[in-house]
Amino acid sequence: MRKQTLQLTSTDHHQITVTVFEPDLAPRCCLVISHGMAEHGDRYAGLAHWLADQGVAVVTYHHRGHGPGSAHPGHYADRQGWHRVVQDLHQVVSHTRAQFPGCPVALLGHSMGSFIAQSYIQQHGDLIDTLILSATNRIHRSQLKVSLGLVSLIRMLRGQRHPSKTISKLTFGKFNRQFQPARTTCDWLSRDPEQVDRYLTDPHCGLECSVGLWQDFIGGMLSIDPRHWRTDLPVHLFAGTDDPVGEKGKGIRKHFQAIREAGVHQVTLRLFDGGRHEMLNETNADDVWHFLLQCLPGQAMPQSQTAQAQTDTTGMVSGLFSG
Repeated sequence: MRKQTLQLTSTDHHQITVTVFEPDLAPRCCLVISHGMAEHGDRYAGLAHWLADQGVAVVTYHHRGHGPGSAHPGHYADRQGWHRVVQDLHQVVSHTRAQFPGCPVALLGHSMGSFIAQSYIQQHGDLIDTLILSATNRIHRSQLKVSLGLVSLIRMLRGQRHPSKTISKLTFGKFNRQFQPARTTCDWLSRDPEQVDRYLTDPHCGLECSVGLWQDFIGGMLSIDPRHWRTDLPVHLFAGTDDPVGEKGKGIRKHFQAIREAGVHQVTLRLFDGGRHEMLNETNADDVWHFLLQCLPGQAMPQSQTAQAQTDTTGMVSGLFSG
């Protein structure tokens, strides 16, 4: 396995740090990973090493405002933040296709990164051969519009770069209250205490994001519409049945149905019993990694396996100021 770190320049001259994990032999496919909020691409190195051993080239990178060297931690940009993070992903995918010509490319988006990935394939679906969505949720349009108005008000009062503790408490804090008594503030991420502790001690994880980022994020989610996706694009969704972001299975199940109803032909959903938000870092991560491998181009298409959804809970940002 060969590892290469490089810098790509986005359209507004932003530097994108990219890491490529390349198998010793010619890869059978490529996987680009779009990570979640308040984390970074380096957290996927273990998975990338394992996939490279299976013959898969893996490309990770840091979203704007995330990871080492970020100029404005927790903030996308002062203007057109969502457009810019989607364009950054376009730079990464285009470079991947140029580096591995003729190799099918899959896109994995986790949590916030799943929504960036969905916006991306809505614009550049012809460049992706398979879309994989981890820990995503349905699009609550009415609630998102209310949330957008309130976030916009906070931005007017405090400025767009203001890191809002209020929004963090109303989202991440609400998620963790579902796992009381909790050992830490991040028990909602995984049942594996070692993985939770790694997140808590990582200086580039858990940052409070800016009001501007939240405004961009909510606006970006509102722009997602599966009716504008390629109908022949294979789409795989997976999550844990105890993931509060996906409403413990209810929200992601509804998004799965919405994608099917939009006319996308190949859609699967897999819910892992008892799993929390980061299934790739769960106690049964080995099973999840093998499932992910099955989702990649050239593999047998996994069957939908959905566990009974548990109690309805508030999903990410969609219920930001509700209840």
